[in-house]
Amino acid sequence: MTARGRRRESVAAASTTDRVRVTFTGRDRPGITAAVAEAVAACQCVLLNVQQVCVRRRLTLMFELLVGPSAEQQSIFRQLLAVAKREGVSVDFSLLGAWSEPPSTTTDPDASDGTSTRATEEYVITALAVDSMSPRFLQQLGQVLERRAFLLQSLNKLSQHRLGCLEWVVSTPPASSVTDIHEFRSELFALGKEFQTDVAVQREALTRKSKRLVVMDMDSTLIQQEVIDELARYAGKYEAVEEITRRAMNGGMDFNESLRQRVAQLRGTPATVLQKVIDNLQYTPGAQHLTRSLKRLGYKLAVISGGFTTITQHVRQQLGLDYDFANQLEVGADGCFTGRTIGPIVNAQRKADLLMAIAQLEHVGLEQVICIGDGANDLPMLSIAGLGIAFNAKPAVQERAAFRLNRQGLDSVLYLLGIPEAEQIQLRGDAATAAGDGDSPVRAR
Repeated sequence: MTARGRRRESVAAASTTDRVRVTFTGRDRPGITAAVAEAVAACQCVLLNVQQVCVRRRLTLMFELLVGPSAEQQSIFRQLLAVAKREGVSVDFSLLGAWSEPPSTTTDPDASDGTSTRATEEYVITALAVDSMSPRFLQQLGQVLERRAFLLQSLNKLSQHRLGCLEWVVSTPPASSVTDIHEFRSELFALGKEFQTDVAVQREALTRKSKRLVVMDMDSTLIQQEVIDELARYAGKYEAVEEITRRAMNGGMDFNESLRQRVAQLRGTPATVLQKVIDNLQYTPGAQHLTRSLKRLGYKLAVISGGFTTITQHVRQQLGLDYDFANQLEVGADGCFTGRTIGPIVNAQRKADLLMAIAQLEHVGLEQVICIGDGANDLPMLSIAGLGIAFNAKPAVQERAAFRLNRQGLDSVLYLLGIPEAEQIQLRGDAATAAGDGDSPVRAR
């Protein structure tokens, strides 16, 4: 008797209701899924899950069933063997254990004590390589999943040509704790650093695909410069201001104090230099594609910056954003900067407060908010957003952020929303047409 036959007899001998995974493999052809579903229905088994992957007409089809002890339900094994023979595919049965009703409630996955356990949950792992995914990286990621007893549900390629972006859907073992998931994220972050691959781990839930608000930092995020450094360049104080900026963005200096010191260096500089900065703005690659694509999908967009209102207002208009907030430079009667700002400083806490205010105004839950930033003063708003992304961030910021992207293109954020490259290209074309310009889409890696 074959191993498959012995396994079938052992399953059939069960006296309880069992979870059984049935996997068909072979050349794809019309009617296989329908034939399997017909057999399941005829035997009155309960269907828990269906997954199908077809690569170059090679089919893998999985059904997860509840099979009871009755003769009618036990006949499912004979019926499915007959289906496999008729359709010319292979079939394998795996007993997953006796069925018990899942708990009606689960522990809050965002609980902070790290000790509670939860029912099995699904997570999405998105990996973005600089060029093409390393086989060694894939091997080691597989070993991490195996060691932690994560089960692979599906694997999809999101990039179009090279193996630049892959998305795994995995399920956790039932006893996973909040701490386990944090450790899993940290382990994959370290693995990604080794292979120059960004790895994001998100809980698979409706809110992952229903984000509605994107809040972005401006300096070194939407644009490639630090505006106050550029103003200092025109004021002849670049070196002094750039050093303070560097310390502040790495978290080594209080932001309010750093802003006061830097703005003081601008005293006496004609306010007309703001236009010179605007004329020489360098947008981050992919910024226009990202914002136009998101607007096309119905998102609300905001820029919240520790920079200055004259620049954020210009960026808002150029990129079609909905909101902008920043600091306001005081200008004296002589048309020169006084070396002071007007109103409350947009520091780390105010950034987070403004994000929450916009979300409330738009009737959007925080779990539906995406936040993108690079500096230490972005960390509070990154931490409260459903998807807080440290983009080309300082090392200290990357260590504390849950999600990181180290890419040239800002539009790579779209991969974290599960949008394949082919759809990204279509979005860009649609958005460019809607904007009434002839910008040719630039293919994302």
